[in-house]
Amino acid sequence: MCALSQHINFVKGQTVGAVRNSKQETHTLIEIPITATIEEVFDVLLAENILSIPVYRLWRGHKRPVAIVNVTDLVAFVCLQPIFDNDDVNGNNSDSNDHRIYEGNDDGGTNLDRKSSFLQKPIGELIGLTPESTHLTICHTEDSLAYLLDLFTRRQIHRVLVTDKTTMEDPDVGEVINEEETQPCFISQTDVVRFLFQNNHRLGKILDTMASDVINKAIKVSETLTFERQNLLRQPSSVTIHDQALAAFRKIHQDEVSAVAVVNDDGSIVSEVSAADLRGLNRERLSDLKKPVIMFLVSCKGALIKPFTCHGKFTLSQVMAGILTSKTHRAWVVDEDDVPIGVITLSDILAMFLPESV
Repeated sequence: MCALSQHINFVKGQTVGAVRNSKQETHTLIEIPITATIEEVFDVLLAENILSIPVYRLWRGHKRPVAIVNVTDLVAFVCLQPIFDNDDVNGNNSDSNDHRIYEGNDDGGTNLDRKSSFLQKPIGELIGLTPESTHLTICHTEDSLAYLLDLFTRRQIHRVLVTDKTTMEDPDVGEVINEEETQPCFISQTDVVRFLFQNNHRLGKILDTMASDVINKAIKVSETLTFERQNLLRQPSSVTIHDQALAAFRKIHQDEVSAVAVVNDDGSIVSEVSAADLRGLNRERLSDLKKPVIMFLVSCKGALIKPFTCHGKFTLSQVMAGILTSKTHRAWVVDEDDVPIGVITLSDILAMFLPESV
């Protein structure tokens, strides 16, 4: 019987609790009631600098989580709004009067009130817009790291709610009920990548894998991906510097990715637009979606930020270090002209450590 690889031995000996204990900071879990509005979700995600938030409803005086909504759900919701149906995302507008929606005159202001009313809809309308928000994924501290890796790769989950199992009595009826609300916290893909990198001395030769081979492994692991989605790993989604911001978010939604590259006229990458960039959208910022993508990014971040890139010969260890240092969620693989030829996500990195059987 062949001996297990060093990284597989390490993974099989770890639990979700070990990842939780390794987190540098464990903040109080931020939650939002199911009665909150879409605009409130946008504001909370931006103010707290988070990408997802548990949604709860009150049950017998206790908060009961019902789903986790994230920035991808928000992108899907915005892109599905009929107010944008007449917009040509390349900059043309089929309705000559529709420009008034984005202007500050009296008539435009009235239109804007009406057109932005979707932001006042309840957060419940977000639930189920993406596969991840159709159900609540909960882990416990004693669950295995291998199981968590399976969730984060094969099942395409990006973050889970971690709780400790406790038993509580309902004072109203005198019954013992199971409650799983003791110090809940999020564990994200970033947390697991950081945990693995902190233990890189225990992972062995897997860290020497070249970036190009990481992409190939991701395609093999993601058996549920369509042919088109597999191609996106080798030929990543992109928009040009001339496209509107709305076009970028539509591309994110249509291609089912978390970000798109922004390329110049030579095809070289100059920036990226991610689902997270939509945070903070409100009535006043609705017009920003009509701006060229470069102007939109500058208005969001104060400057045009070059994303983290690597070449095909970078090692897995270098990619992990770069992603963690840059506080990003992906590495764009580029050629000698900085043209994006692939993308490595956190899911792809975690797939490298996934045992064949969980």
